[in-house]
Amino acid sequence: MKQQWLDKIDESLVKSFYDQQSENEQHEGFENILSFGTAGIRSKIGLGPGYLNAFTVRKVALGLAKYLKAQTDEPKAVIYYDTRLLSDEFSVEMASVMGTFGVQVILANSYKSTPELSFAVKHLKADAGVMITASHNPKQYNGIKVYNEKGGQLLPDTSEALSEYINNIKEPLTIEKGNFNALVDENAIVFINQDLIEEYKQEVKDLVGTIEGNETQVVLTSLHGTSLPILSEILDELDFNQYVIEDTQSKPDGNFPTVKAANPEEEAVFERSLKLAEERDAQLIIATDPDADRLGFIERYGNNDYKYFNGNEIGLLLMKLRFQVLVDEGKPLYIVKSIVTSELADRLAHALDVEVNNVLTGFKFISDKIEEKESDGKDQLLLAFEESHGYLAKPISRDKDAIQIAPLLIKYKNLLAKNGLTFKDEMNDIYQNIGKFENRTLAPEFEGEAGRSKIVNIMERFRNEPQTQICGIDVKQIEDYQKGSVKNLETGETESLTLPNTNLVRFIFDDGFIALRPSGTEPKLKVYFSLKAENIDEITDQFMKEYIETV
Repeated sequence: MKQQWLDKIDESLVKSFYDQQSENEQHEGFENILSFGTAGIRSKIGLGPGYLNAFTVRKVALGLAKYLKAQTDEPKAVIYYDTRLLSDEFSVEMASVMGTFGVQVILANSYKSTPELSFAVKHLKADAGVMITASHNPKQYNGIKVYNEKGGQLLPDTSEALSEYINNIKEPLTIEKGNFNALVDENAIVFINQDLIEEYKQEVKDLVGTIEGNETQVVLTSLHGTSLPILSEILDELDFNQYVIEDTQSKPDGNFPTVKAANPEEEAVFERSLKLAEERDAQLIIATDPDADRLGFIERYGNNDYKYFNGNEIGLLLMKLRFQVLVDEGKPLYIVKSIVTSELADRLAHALDVEVNNVLTGFKFISDKIEEKESDGKDQLLLAFEESHGYLAKPISRDKDAIQIAPLLIKYKNLLAKNGLTFKDEMNDIYQNIGKFENRTLAPEFEGEAGRSKIVNIMERFRNEPQTQICGIDVKQIEDYQKGSVKNLETGETESLTLPNTNLVRFIFDDGFIALRPSGTEPKLKVYFSLKAENIDEITDQFMKEYIETV
């Protein structure tokens, strides 16, 4: 089997990757078969059925084409791609196979962001969308995310139905692929037009309104991704020109040469833009990840005086500042957030009399809840968000959207500056009035088969050996989302959870929670802490030593 793949290595698009991999890495590509999961596919680039290459991309394309043809006679799909290595080439592979098998493909004419793809699917009334991206994963990864007709990522039932079509394709090396240029000539593949881009930009501008004043100098960095030039174009059209771009980090480059990881959740990615901010005396630095669905920012007050805001803090700030804008409109407001987002978000929402909708981790569940609320039409979205730096203020798309949030942040920063205030002042006001919860997310990495077994063992330990105390804190409730149950340790009663089943356990305390779940896209265990505790670093260190490193 391996030799058959090697015979076609030149057609695979990944020969240079294969040649640079160790024998063990090369071997792994033939040990497993990529499976399409609830987050689509995200994998290393390489040769074999266990890695992403031209043939495994064609397999997904054919499975998706067959799935869509089973739903409708003349399906239409939108395909976009980001700046990662081989994203452009993989989009051509997807389009060529899907066009050959009866799906009309609307293809991006250059790299685009994930929120633009989500918007396009909804706006063009397509039956599906495909985004070639691995978000903020390391450079040797790429992926395929599939979207439904509403522009949201596929929910588990739909994802499972699609995966059956994909898994039934046993010979990816023999999949027929039409000639790309001929398919374009036949209009089986058409390119998006500028009008669609302008429609998206206009929706963002309508959300922001005006950016009053030029009190704030801003530094922008796309971390070699897709947020520029569209973000700078939007700012220009909003008549805001007090920004400068960190050029070395904003050149599209899938090698991500200036960062270890192109992830705005990591404060280290701001090193270059912070230096530029010092030179230009800028007060705000905004960074977006490669597919521009996530962002992070730093607020600067003077030389060597600044604050990096974590994902939970950004969500809290946007909640408060959006509320101040929308409250006078008189329409009931609601938020949608993941269950691992800060406990403080619930408490702030209750203080503001805003409805809280908690969903499982993954923006697909957030988008599904928004779809439900939108169809009802009674309430207005205040904010949808995850602690992992993903936010949506206006549901023009059904995925997190850094391109609409960045100008909003600039608008709010200017409004605060006019009143002699900062984001840090607003954050302190929330803490003083609602309380301060410390939030940390740990993501220990476990590579290979041994790593996967260790993650299973850790999760099973927490399920089979229920804890009455964790790091000296009394557990009040245990929510097991795989079993679909919540147990009250004080009364001994067990009730059913209303959310769908997933591999997540959450321990509830008087003041906060600790939650664990395996990552759906990386070989990591995600551990979330949201606690009203001053010694949070001691607690996380103790937790790692007692519950993770000993397994």
